[in-house]
Amino acid sequence: MNKNFLSLPDFTNNDSVFKAIITLRRMLHAMPETGFHEWKTMEFLINLLKETKGSITFMSQETAQNLRTLIPKIDKPHKFLGTDVTVTGFKITFNLDPENKKTKKHLAVRSDIDGLAIPESSDPKHVPARYGFNAVNGAMHACGHDGHMAIALMSALWVNANLALLYKSDLSAISFIFQPAEEGCRGALAVIDSGFLQDIDFIYCYHLGLGVPSGYIVPCPSDFLASCKFTLEVLGKKSHAGHPELGINALKVTASFIEKALNLLDLKKGLYVNISNLHCEGACNVIPDHCSLDGEIRVLDEKNLDHLYFQIEKIIANESNAVPGSSYQLLKKGVGLGIRQDTALCKKVEHAAHKLKLNVMPHFKFNASEDASQLIRHLQKQGKQGCYFMIGSDIAAPHHNSSFDFDEKSLINGFNVIKELILSELP
Repeated sequence: MNKNFLSLPDFTNNDSVFKAIITLRRMLHAMPETGFHEWKTMEFLINLLKETKGSITFMSQETAQNLRTLIPKIDKPHKFLGTDVTVTGFKITFNLDPENKKTKKHLAVRSDIDGLAIPESSDPKHVPARYGFNAVNGAMHACGHDGHMAIALMSALWVNANLALLYKSDLSAISFIFQPAEEGCRGALAVIDSGFLQDIDFIYCYHLGLGVPSGYIVPCPSDFLASCKFTLEVLGKKSHAGHPELGINALKVTASFIEKALNLLDLKKGLYVNISNLHCEGACNVIPDHCSLDGEIRVLDEKNLDHLYFQIEKIIANESNAVPGSSYQLLKKGVGLGIRQDTALCKKVEHAAHKLKLNVMPHFKFNASEDASQLIRHLQKQGKQGCYFMIGSDIAAPHHNSSFDFDEKSLINGFNVIKELILSELP
């Protein structure tokens, strides 16, 4: 870690914060890790936060067992601050009511921390490659999560530097949740299972880019797609390709499933289906006995999600029955929901944007899935609140592309919006 970065920026000087947040983002960009493998990322974040007055909480070890179909098993726990940790992700909480005199009002800010299994471009036209902070480990921050972390981390450091002021606010506590495995809509379930939301009253989540230009804030985006990720494993029996009648062809089942599943795609009805990561190893003269794949379905209307998944289940059952002796295992791996925004929080985001003289985009269709939906839905079921807003940022290539990059000037806008949301709780 760059020790020079550990000195705090001058939070009264926007240029100082701007330079620091870009440095932070670039350091995070160079160390992407995929969902539930973000151990170096955690170490980096905790090293910058451990000297603050915040209290750091880790995921419970029970969560790894409770969500074992989602969370990969590790050989041995990782040690953080003297604690054995088996699941990535953590929460840091700043107590703003040390004398316990306030009415409870606990604000949370959530940032995702995972990257994608995409090798990053080394083309000199790609800014991270040109300036030497592109990733070289086969993964990539191709969805802006490095920027999300930089914003949340800088906000947490600002809170720590301004505790005397924030003790005067109506807030009893502020938490920053650094969530693993947003890609695949798995990490929010771990956050919930570990009890990170138990004492939270309202939460702000956010995203950079996605078609919103630099200088804009979208306080209340709509049209979040509900989604379900799944894995499929098909088993058959090997035989010589010259005697296929002696084998059970797992690939035949899988190929037929893929064809029929992709035919469920209907953009007019808002039904999306995608298949990837197909594996069926073997020799060309051997009937394959094992195939696996990853899949995803998305729907514009959440009511259609269960029905579309039922169609997936029906297809694989029929295709397996058509090849006697074959078997399969279909598992859900993550679910994203629609988001019903809490208007009062959206209005606060809008007010913050206006105060900062940023442009406000009143309507924007998100048209993607987000597992922050799970966090917001969980709180709303308890009569609490949640908001998901967007921070405009011009992008060099589409999200989830090896040449993806965003306008770093948008980072200071995100930081300032969160700062204003916190300051709005002052009397």
